[in-house]
Amino acid sequence: MDSRVSEVLDAWERQLSPAETSDPLWRLLAYRVARCLLDHVGADARRLQPSADRQLVDQLVRAIASIGANVAEGYSRRGLADRARFFGYALGSTREALVWYRGVAHALPEADVELRLLFLQQLRRLLIGLARSAQDRGGLEFRPRRTE
Repeated sequence: MDSRVSEVLDAWERQLSPAETSDPLWRLLAYRVARCLLDHVGADARRLQPSADRQLVDQLVRAIASIGANVAEGYSRRGLADRARFFGYALGSTREALVWYRGVAHALPEADVELRLLFLQQLRRLLIGLARSAQDRGGLEFRPRRTE
């Protein structure tokens, strides 16, 4: 994991309640990264409101929120095919969020945009691995295009 992502994630996790971090889902790194990113996109959205297209900001927030929601949903599924499907949805939302961040990049500090893109890159890697793992164990096939 990129050291900048790791630092931000560690600092963010330290301020959370044990009520949240005690869920077994919390052990899944992709979920933690997605949740941390969601908190940061909320701050970005507040900064963007006066200067950016409202629809772009709404789409960005929805795409980022969808990542963690789909990871949580997939983690909670017993069937490997269902699990892989939800991890695939999260991967699609991750790629969608990259587009939306590019759409608002002009209105945010460059360093913030770069960090968000690093978070999304990390999520993409993790989600490809999770989907492959669930599908391999379930006898399914998962062959996304190589983007790394």
